[in-house]
Amino acid sequence: MDHCRGFLGALERLNSEASDLCASYELQRLPDAPDLLTALGMRVEDHALHGIEPARDLPAPLWHLKVAPCGRAQLEQVCQRWFFSSDHMQTAPPGRFRTCLVDAFLEALDMSLAGFTVHVVKMAPPPGFWYAIHWDEIAFELGDERYLLHFSHSD
Repeated sequence: MDHCRGFLGALERLNSEASDLCASYELQRLPDAPDLLTALGMRVEDHALHGIEPARDLPAPLWHLKVAPCGRAQLEQVCQRWFFSSDHMQTAPPGRFRTCLVDAFLEALDMSLAGFTVHVVKMAPPPGFWYAIHWDEIAFELGDERYLLHFSHSD
């Protein structure tokens, strides 16, 4: 898991623009909960209370959280988009180099989260609440263990 987080940290720095655009690439364990949607709800509630200024109490139902199965091809596309999202990383050679970088991350992810089911997370933050300019989130679940792969750009 630490290897995946280190990989994401390096790519986050490489994809942070020289302007005021900030990239956030995280792999985090979700809170213990009876199911995935509840765990995701607890995470967004905590984010609203502790991750932003001013803190706001925004219950999970206001976020309109939904999950759907995520196939390997979709996960690869998400990683490809975020790993090469900045102007700087757009200069990376297309083809084999980019494929190898994504494959290396996915292999590390497979080693850490083997057997987990993968879900794309969709949400609509509450009106008037700023979450990010754009984001993608992928949830991994095996029994009562859950993780979230989060990509976002904010200013």
